[in-house]
Amino acid sequence: MFDITGRGMTKPLAESILALDFPDADATRIDDLNTKANEGLLTEEETAELEAYVNIGDLLAYWQSKARQVLQPPA
Repeated sequence: MFDITGRGMTKPLAESILALDFPDADATRIDDLNTKANEGLLTEEETAELEAYVNIGDLLAYWQSKARQVLQPPA
């Protein structure tokens, strides 16, 4: 998508990344899948779906961490 670590990140891009989150419908689906997972009731398809959400969430968390670093005032 873009080279966060190589060329850096602009402040507007960092602010946009921090504003990203799962839409409400996806957040609800994640909660439902987590509940089923805790109960041991996920199908194989649901397991793959939840894993995809987790992977996307991890990537988003990484990008947001980098964005916070860009926006942090110099010490």
